Parts: sequence; C-alpha cells; structure tokens
Amino acid sequence: MAGEEKSREGCLEVGTEAVLSEDAMKDKGPLVEGSCGGGLEDAERRSPHSPHGPAAEAIGGAPGIRLAAGREVAGPAADWLRRQAEVMLLSVAPQAPGKPRVSAGRRRRRRRRRRLLRPAVLMPKGRQKVPHLDAPLGLPICLWLELAGLFFMVPWVMGLSEAGGLDTLGAGGLSWAVHLDSLEGERKEESLTQQADAVAQAAGLVNAGRIGELQGHYLFVQPAGHRQAMEVEAMRQQAEAVLARHEAVRWHSEQRLLKRAKRSIHFNDPKYPQQWHLNNRRSPGRDINVTGVWERNVTGRGVTVVVVDDGVEHTIQDIAPNYSPEGSYDLNSNDPDPMPHPDAENGNHHGTRCAGEIAAVPNNSFCAVGVAYGSRIAGIRVLDGPLTDSMEAVAFNKHYQINDIYSCSWGPDDDGKTVDGPHQLGKAALQHGVMAGRQGFGSIFVVASGNGGQHNDNCNYDGYANSIYTVTIGAVDEEGRMPFYAEECASMLAVTFSGGDKMLRSIVTTDWDLQKGTGCTEGHTGTSAAAPLAAGMIALMLQVRPCLTWRDIQHIIVFTATQYEDHHADWLTNEAGFSHSHQHGFGLLNAWRLVNAAKIWTSVPYLASYVSPVLKENKAVPRSPHSLEVLWNVSRMDLEMSGLKTLEHVAVTVSITHPRRGSLELKLFCPSGMMSLIGAPRSLDSDPNGFNDWTFSTVRCWGERARGIYRLAIRDVGDEPLQVGVLRQWQLTLYGSMWSPVDIKDRQSLLESAMSGKYLHDDFTLPCPPGLKIPEEDGYIITPNTLKTLVLVGCFTVFWTIYYMLEVYLSQRNMASIQGCRSGHCSWPQRSQNSREVGTELESVPLCNSKGQDGMDSENGSCATTSGFLAPELLGEGDWNPSQSSKIVRDCPQYQPPDLLQGKDGQIC
Repeated sequence: MAGEEKSREGCLEVGTEAVLSEDAMKDKGPLVEGSCGGGLEDAERRSPHSPHGPAAEAIGGAPGIRLAAGREVAGPAADWLRRQAEVMLLSVAPQAPGKPRVSAGRRRRRRRRRRLLRPAVLMPKGRQKVPHLDAPLGLPICLWLELAGLFFMVPWVMGLSEAGGLDTLGAGGLSWAVHLDSLEGERKEESLTQQADAVAQAAGLVNAGRIGELQGHYLFVQPAGHRQAMEVEAMRQQAEAVLARHEAVRWHSEQRLLKRAKRSIHFNDPKYPQQWHLNNRRSPGRDINVTGVWERNVTGRGVTVVVVDDGVEHTIQDIAPNYSPEGSYDLNSNDPDPMPHPDAENGNHHGTRCAGEIAAVPNNSFCAVGVAYGSRIAGIRVLDGPLTDSMEAVAFNKHYQINDIYSCSWGPDDDGKTVDGPHQLGKAALQHGVMAGRQGFGSIFVVASGNGGQHNDNCNYDGYANSIYTVTIGAVDEEGRMPFYAEECASMLAVTFSGGDKMLRSIVTTDWDLQKGTGCTEGHTGTSAAAPLAAGMIALMLQVRPCLTWRDIQHIIVFTATQYEDHHADWLTNEAGFSHSHQHGFGLLNAWRLVNAAKIWTSVPYLASYVSPVLKENKAVPRSPHSLEVLWNVSRMDLEMSGLKTLEHVAVTVSITHPRRGSLELKLFCPSGMMSLIGAPRSLDSDPNGFNDWTFSTVRCWGERARGIYRLAIRDVGDEPLQVGVLRQWQLTLYGSMWSPVDIKDRQSLLESAMSGKYLHDDFTLPCPPGLKIPEEDGYIITPNTLKTLVLVGCFTVFWTIYYMLEVYLSQRNMASIQGCRSGHCSWPQRSQNSREVGTELESVPLCNSKGQDGMDSENGSCATTSGFLAPELLGEGDWNPSQSSKIVRDCPQYQPPDLLQGKDGQIC
C-alpha cells in the first residue's frame, strides 16, 4: 500500500483515493500506468463493458458525454464533463491486486517528482459498497465538490438559464445587469427571455436568467473557456459596445465585486462593557436599545450637539476627534475656547462628562462610547462664574445655525423652596431659538427635570422644565424605578436611564483629566446624566430626518415612549390614547423606536394657540379637604380663528397670595377629565409671597380635543392655622395644532408599522423642505489691530480705485483719437528696419493730420506734426531714425520713409 500511495504523482491524495490536479494534467500529459491508481488503461482493463469503466457509465458516458436526461452536450462543455469523468475514474478505481514491487531507481525518480509537486492533503476515509458502483460511499470531499460544481454547471451549458440563475456566475467572471426596453406587463416573460437571449448572444455573452423578481432585468455573464486576460478585456470591450448601442437595451451596468461586512457592534473601549445603559448584558432590555440603530450606520453623523455647562475639555482623546470649535464659546472668559478652569472644589468636570455621554469616540481603546458617537460636540462655558439674564440669552442662541441641539443639565436650585426660571431675555432667546435656529426648523433645547426629589421638589416650579420650548427629561435607575433624587411634574415629557442608589450602577462616561481626574468615570448620575442621553438620541433622529422641527421632536417622543413597570408611577391614559405619569412622563426613551419613527415622520401642522382673557377671581383658597374651583369654557367659536383642534401643552398662569407658598396644591382638569397636578405641595417652601404671575404647564392632555370646560382646583393642605390665601387672577393658554383625533390615530398606526425597521435604510428617504437662510446673529468686538487692518485695506482700496478711474479716462481719450484717425484715412506706422535693430518702438497712439495731401502749413512751409511743426532741416537727412523723433508722426508727401505703409491717398500717420 505504501508503494501504491507513493505512485500517485501529480494527484491530491484523499485517503487511498486520488484526484488528479489540473496543473498535473497540463504538465504531465496523458496518464501512464502507475500514476494515480493505474491510469485510464488500467480502468479500461478492469471494466471491459464500458470504454472508461463503471464510473464513466455512472456519469453519463465518456468520451461521448450523454446526460441521464438524454441530452447530448458537445463542444467545450463536453470536454469539461469528460475531464470530470476521468477524475472520478481515477478516484474510485479499485486497487489492483498483487501490484508488483517498485524498483529502487523508480522510487528515487518518484521522490524527485514529489519534491516538485504540491504536498498531499490527507483526509479520513470511510468505505461502504453501493450498488452499480464498485466504489466507497464515503467519497473524497474533493470529489463531492466536483459533483456539486457539475450540478451547477450542467444547466448553464445546456442553456437552462432559469435554473442556473445568478449561481452560475464564477468568481472573477464578467457579468452585466441589463434592463431591456419594455414596460412591465407589456410582453410575456417568454418573449422577454428570448429577447434577452438574442441580446446576450449579440454581445458575446450568455443570458443567466432574470434578476430576482425584477421584470425585464437580466444577468449576462461571460461564457466558459475565456480566462486569458487579453480575451477577457476584448470581451468586455465588445460587450460594452454592443450593449451601449443596442436599441432594446434601456440600461446596463457591469457587475463588480462589492465589499460588504457583517455589521456587528464590537468596541475596544475598556469601559464599554460596563455601559449598561447602552447595552445591558446583565438585564437584557433595560437599556436605551441603541445597538440596532448603530448597526444601520445611524450614529448622529452631520448633527452638532452643544453642551451648555461649565466647559468641555475638548483636548481629551474621547472628545477631540468630534469636537466642533466653530460651535463653541466661553461666555465666562469671553473667548472661543470653552476649556474648563480647575477650581478648588474640583467641580468643573460636569460639562465634560455630559459631552462624553453624547459623542465619546469609539474604538480608541480609551474609556467609553457616546450614544451618538458620530455627531459633533461643542461646548458653551457659562456656569463657571456669575450668570445674568443676558448671558443666558446669549448662550441659548450662540451659533444657533451651527449647533442643532442644546443640552442643558442645570437649572434653579433644587432645594424644594425655589421658584425660578428664565427671565425676560432668557424666555425671548428660547422662543427665538425654536423659531429661527437651525435654518428655521428650530433649535432643540433638552433640559433636566431636576434633582430635588429628596427635598420633595417639583419640576413645575422650574421655568426651564415647564417651558413649551424645551424637552424635559427625567431619570429612572437600572431597574426602571424613579430614583430618590428625581423630581416629578406634569410637564415632564419622558425619562431615560441614570444612576440610582449605591447598590445600583451609575453612568460610565468620559471625565476630565485635570487635577485629580483620570479621563473616565463610573459615577456620573442624576438627571444631569439623563438629559445628555436624550440629546444623543435626538441627534440620531436628526441624522435620518434633518428637517424635523422642535415640535416634531416632542411629538415623536410622545408617540414612541414606552411605559416601564414601576408600582409608584401613577399611569393614566388620556382621551387620545397616550399614557402619562407625573414620575415618568410619557415613558422611557427608546432609540430604536425614536429613529424608526423619525425616518417616516412628516411635519406636524403649524403651532396654534388660544389665550383666554385674564380672569379676575379674588376668591379665598380653602383648607383641605375643600378646594376652590374655577372654570373656563373654551367654545368652538373661540378656536375658529386659530384653527386649534387638539392639544399639546396647556399652561395656567396664576397670581395667588398665601402666607406659606408650599402649602398650596393646584390641579388642572382638561375637558376629558384628565387630571394634572401642576402645583404640588412642598414642605420646605415657606415663602410668604405666594405666586405672582407664575406659569404652570402640563402635557398630560396631549392629543385631546381642545374644546370644552377647563377646571382649576386650588386648596391649602397646610397644618398650621395661617391666614387664608386668595386667588387674585388666572389665565389659561392652550397650545396645539389643527390635527383632528382621527389624524392622531392614523399617525399612531403608521409609526407602529415602521417599528420593524423596514424603512431604516438609505434607499428610503422622504423629501425635506429647504431651510431658511438666517444669518448668524453674533456681535464681534473690533480690536485696535482689527481697526488698523481695516484702515490699511481701505486705503489700498481707495488707491486702486483712483488708479482704475484714471486708466478708464485715458483709454476713452485714446479711443477718441482713434476715431479721428479713421476719419482721415490713416494707417498705423510700422517699425523700420533700423528701429527693429535697435529695438525701439513707435508710440502706439495714432495722431493724424487732417490737412490735405500736401500736409504743408501754408505759412511756414513746415510739415505738420502732432507736436507742432517739423523743422525743414530735419527733412531728407537720411534714413528714418526713431531715436531722434520717436514721438513725431510725419504726414508729408516730400518725406516718405520706405518702411512706412501708406494709407488711402498717400496719407500716413
């Protein structure tokens, strides 16, 4: 056996079987006895009933290749099948019994040949007899591969294009996708296929069949047997030429190999496995569900998020690649660099942490990953110093044509006794931002609901959180519960994840590396950590739909937020079908749902509003359990002018006097009966001034009908026997749109149909309206150096302006002279031989004499010239010398230089 295996030179050994390699067939020529199991001669001797043995009969017979179906194949295909049959014969031929011993010389020659050939690949073998075939069932793997190739090749060479299809295209072969010029349904598929066969044959190709279910689209492939580079290139040129000019071809394209990679999320950032809020492996489902969005290449690309805070350390490696200097500014130091300044408390890392949550760079082997790691991040430093209303207003509109989203994880003191918010300028800046920012689509202001939960605070006493122009975000911990620090209110839009108590994990994000910082932290928590996550998810939405308005963002959050199981949440479903709780808003933000909804979202109708008159009450506020109820009916006539039909925000502005403000409780009931606790009691708030035109708001009536009776209930829940409070006045403001309840139901159904992700690809895009060209409203300080530069530029401009005006004036005079020369029938003088030798030019301005042929002045007999009269002694003194009279043009018949061209009537200039 050992000698028998050594005798199979030029074959790939598989156990005791062998398959002849293609290179060996080319180099060794016909097989001889002793190679590959004895060769064809041995096979013929073993099976006298078949020209090539039983195996050949099983294949279909060789050399007259005939398939089992009875169809005979000739030409190159027959040669190919014959070679496959020969290979099979060699691999399944039984061992020759009693093979003679090989001589030592032959063994040495075989060893030399073996060194020149590729090494053998040994495979395990298994044997089982099969009827009609004296060969093992466990055929070599190479043989099975050959049979598989034969299975796919036979339909191709037989012309069965429908059976072959796209699988017949070999690697590296030429192929074209061709769209035939015929409308769908115009012709039957058989006629289209025949036409495709004819076109392919004319181009020297083979029709491999229709491409999928695209009617009229066919794949033309390179015929077998053309493998030389020159042949392939010639075939490409021929096919391109034929397909380009063929009248039946509407469109064609050569198919190229496309590079594609399986999309999976693998980051080498060391802290990414601990970012449970992005991908919670410990408790699947308790995260923001963002990995599926990343896999579809939605990373916030093209969106800029600015962190309005105490600064951003933009030099750290997790932020530097995504840093946007053009969107940044330092309002505390009045310079463009928002770099945080170290302080004694080591507390100016807040903005850097928020920036890392949004746009930390992945795969840099450092710290963590941002939720919108493809977005740009900017910083506005405003909290590291005294803050005024004007500075706040500037911060809200700074670079508002560059920055898309403003992340604000700050607000008034969360001490349970403060009532504050943006003042006059800040309110105006918020309103101006949503109207003019982002080319008219509106800046997105994301604010944190506050961290005063342990002081029984409520975010409706925060003017930033209850503004209709902001997206108010609260927090839940890893288990979906409301943390101890979180505030609740009726104006909260949604929640997202943050840290909880000491037993639960916090947010892992980038940190500053100044002072004691390490560049990474695992302890970021509070609603300050929740708002940047929401800002990052909104950046993902703006990538797939850049023209979303500030109200579109709010609507999508309302439509897609999901309820989270929390037994402490007071979930109520309103008339429009939206569920809301004072603890969680409309629910938990889900990146997958947000992005899929944004992809197919069309803008909501314009903002409509209704403002009631100021309602003077001057009624006492009773103590609990009694309450003061005031009503206001909004009729259909009241809403006709604005077109308001369904609600978004409902605001109530009140003026109440009370000796202890924190004892008051205010509830608003919408026409549907939906209750909103707009003013919650606060035990620490002992302010004796009550409320002076303070505005509460609620979103719990979102989508409900606007028409009906609104009821405001106020009561005193304090235990102390104090003076009775008085409701001085109140005013109701409704915000919404002309959407009807049916429109809202239809939009809900549409969004739910998109949650499968079927629209989340590049081929589906809704058109966006063009944005407005709104200039950047920045005031720049003119420094002394800038002023000097402007003066120099101005002087330079004045000089060149005067010079240009003089040039124009002189050119006009020259043109007048040329016109005079044309009227005197003059011609241009040419350079003489002497002047060409000395290189002297005649003056280019033609000056003509308008006197007659003689050109002589009647008084002094001198020739008239442009500069007076030419002295008679200068005439006839030799050749024309331009160096003596380069500025004199003669017009004298007595003096005619031979090299001057004469004009009409003998005049010259």
